[in-house]
Amino acid sequence: MNPKHQMLRSSIVVAFFNLLGGLSGILVETSIAAHLGLSKSSDTFYVAYTIPYIITSLLAATGLYSLVPFFASLESGGDEREVWRGFSYVINILFVGLGAIAVVGAVASPWIIHGIAPGFLRSQLDDATQMSRWLFLIIIPAGIAEVLRSFLLSRHYFALSTATGFIRNLATILFILLGFHRFGPYSMVLGYMAGHLLQLLVLGVYVQLSFPARYSLTLTGSGESFRNLRGAGTAQVAGALGWQGVVVVERIIASFLPAGTLTALNYGFKILGTLAELLGGSVGTASLPGLSRAVATKNHEEQRRTFRDTLELSLLLLSPVAVFCLLLDHSIIHFVFQRGKFTSGATDLMAMIFFYYSLALLPFAFLRLLNFCLFARREPGVYFRLSMVQYSLILVFDLLYVGVLRMGAKGIPLGFLTGSLLACAWAIRRNLGGLNATLDRVLGRFAGKNITAVLLAALSVFALRAWMTPPVTTSQDFVYLCVICGVGGSVYLAAMAILRALPVTQLAMLWPRGNGS
Repeated sequence: MNPKHQMLRSSIVVAFFNLLGGLSGILVETSIAAHLGLSKSSDTFYVAYTIPYIITSLLAATGLYSLVPFFASLESGGDEREVWRGFSYVINILFVGLGAIAVVGAVASPWIIHGIAPGFLRSQLDDATQMSRWLFLIIIPAGIAEVLRSFLLSRHYFALSTATGFIRNLATILFILLGFHRFGPYSMVLGYMAGHLLQLLVLGVYVQLSFPARYSLTLTGSGESFRNLRGAGTAQVAGALGWQGVVVVERIIASFLPAGTLTALNYGFKILGTLAELLGGSVGTASLPGLSRAVATKNHEEQRRTFRDTLELSLLLLSPVAVFCLLLDHSIIHFVFQRGKFTSGATDLMAMIFFYYSLALLPFAFLRLLNFCLFARREPGVYFRLSMVQYSLILVFDLLYVGVLRMGAKGIPLGFLTGSLLACAWAIRRNLGGLNATLDRVLGRFAGKNITAVLLAALSVFALRAWMTPPVTTSQDFVYLCVICGVGGSVYLAAMAILRALPVTQLAMLWPRGNGS
């Protein structure tokens, strides 16, 4: 099969299960929002979850950027014993390290919470501290599950490795819905713990039945692959600390803004991250094993072609969604969130924040895809420098927009947008990941056709918005969004097909019989 077709096929598999995971992840947030709204209670929970969430997000990124190339390089050597030694080494190191972090985090929770939310009342600080102690425990099953997931991804087992996010979120939702009346906000803590444990169990059983795994109690490893893993791991930890600094500063700022703003900002960024992961990360995940093997075999032309195809496919998926998010922001938030204690006023605030975060969807996804390339190329130091540039710029503009210009809640997503755009420009100027070779005329022509199709889609959305009656109820919102997004998406795809940027005649070739993804 053509490599681009194989990547697209794998991307569709990953995207489908990421869609389930992303939608269920949003349902987790809407379940919390329905019970707590935008309030002091919701702010308290999300402050308590700040550091554990950062660590679990770091683990997910580490798996994709570090462990998938690590396992792929071991497998390319042809020695299965070395693969299982690396598998055992990573699990053991993570178990010991994450166990120590969980203990330290639980003990230090009072100081951590006070540092993150100095504007909180004493009762909020106490409640957040107690929740945080329990939430730190989830990082252990989250870390081990990520090793199993990354191992499956390196072997091109895309389906279950991406489906477990949906399983985890489903368990969390059930605990919240069934347990809130008895446990209150602690049902959310229990839900997250149950979800991560179930995810670990499903992955562990599948790996054992499929191979089976040959686990050993090893804490040592040698060779080039292990050295690259340690370098990538160090860069990941350092980058995570930088991002943690950004999150903490933004939470400090938001703790002084009106009640509920912190929660709204948290929801806005999670939706942005979900969309970037679903539409960009899916393609990056599908391309990473092949890109890593091209690097291992020093096939430079294959590296360049694979990364260019990754950018094209991601742009194809992200562009129309960016249009819908920007032009239908209020309807989307009303449909997703407005129920229970989530009022119309909360919808207005959330829609405004969502709009400004949506402006950053394309540059944020581009940086995320570039990170895939950097780790496949075994350039963790370059990743770290890029991360520090991006995070520093975000903080500078956060403080400028909110602290100096007094722009309120929208200043934080605008800071994220400005910092990300400037980081993209810096990466291109410095030719990070060989971007000068990737951003060639072929990609330029594709981007030009994509812009034309996006403008036509935007015009169709504008016209339908002016013609259709604005929705009032949730069911009306659903029909309204389906019609407008359906027409807008059809216009975009038709334009891309007419411009010969979408290989319509080749789509049937994506599903021939052979090795499944």
